[in-house]
Amino acid sequence: MRVLITGAGGFIGTTLTAALLQGGALKNAKGESERIDEILLLDTYLPATSDPRLTRMQANISDRDTRAQIAAWKPHSVFHLAAVLTSAAEEDPAAALAVNVSSLAALIETVGSDTSPPRFIFPSSIAVFGGLLPDNVDDDHLQKPQTSYGTHKAIAELMLADATRHGVIDARALRLPIVLVHPGPPTNSVSDRIAGLVRDSVAGKPSVCPLRPDTKVPVVSVDTVVRNLITLHDADTAALRGKRVLNQPALTVSMDDIVTALNIVAEVAPRVTFEPDADLKRIVDGWPKGFVSTRAPLVGVVADKTFDEIIMSYQRHLGAQAKISAA
Repeated sequence: MRVLITGAGGFIGTTLTAALLQGGALKNAKGESERIDEILLLDTYLPATSDPRLTRMQANISDRDTRAQIAAWKPHSVFHLAAVLTSAAEEDPAAALAVNVSSLAALIETVGSDTSPPRFIFPSSIAVFGGLLPDNVDDDHLQKPQTSYGTHKAIAELMLADATRHGVIDARALRLPIVLVHPGPPTNSVSDRIAGLVRDSVAGKPSVCPLRPDTKVPVVSVDTVVRNLITLHDADTAALRGKRVLNQPALTVSMDDIVTALNIVAEVAPRVTFEPDADLKRIVDGWPKGFVSTRAPLVGVVADKTFDEIIMSYQRHLGAQAKISAA
């Protein structure tokens, strides 16, 4: 089995790569567990690797030559993580459209096959929803994205469904809320601004919260996301009941909840200053606060139970990285 991961050098991509190497197998089109022989990592930047199952391609998914190499390689499974995120997409919508939509269309054409369609796993986003929202937003709520990124993800969902209908790929998409905890260095993404609260507090540093203390957001740990992406890949087609997209069930927390959890779990009491950012508030206010899924239980996709667990998951990652660095 050959697996392609685009955006492999990113936060979710590196965690997914480690999980696939550790698990060592995925289910094939027949629903049978098959050993992973090779993973092709694609990104504009990739960390060094030593596992013989990994092949690195440090390149841009938008390049025609890159896609030609992918076509020759013929992946059986694709995890397409490459994307331009919310803040960057707002600053340059045209550049983001080229990556988030045009490159996806080209990749579908590159890997699609009438005879052996690959499983195609795609992280969509909570940002496809917006406007006036109920307390809890389920899988089939009407989409009204309020950002370019959310619009691109909504378009991508339709493209993937149509390609699946034509039988050239077997697409499954998981809409993600805020994914934590990015290890740094800091970025301007919405999720990282919130991740900074945990990252800085665990490191014993002061941090600035860009949202009001009572602002609630739906969150999920990167470990849970990766487990669920793999679970969704392996899910029996019948269990999807004709639906190819579902929400990642989220844990809803306020900024105060995050500080309280840090007080309990972190070894050093957090020093958090609240300085609300109007632009960030506008983006977050347009998202659901409760993010739920009726389809998730049908395929085994789960949520985190407590924010304490998300903090401890991050601490485990730090410890593992420290061991690698020491070696």
